[in-house]
Amino acid sequence: MDRISERGRNAREAEEARLTEAEKATKSRSKPTLIPVRVKVVWEVCSGTGKIIKTYPYPDKAAAEAQTKALTWSTGRAHMLRSTKVPME
Repeated sequence: MDRISERGRNAREAEEARLTEAEKATKSRSKPTLIPVRVKVVWEVCSGTGKIIKTYPYPDKAAAEAQTKALTWSTGRAHMLRSTKVPME
């Protein structure tokens, strides 16, 4: 069995206290919490390549679908309708 002197015991306790203080300091530097951003859903009429042509509010889905069909028929190229979340103003 290995005996530790009083001086060695005090040095060990001081080192352990310093390490716990260092751990507390690193924990307190954690990243700040992000503030949640409120979002709303909108309808986007897009070309076949994904370029946004027009944006409609969520309740106007019928108008967005009609615009998509009209553009597909008039241009002969596929257009699509997608829902997207955007930040509220």
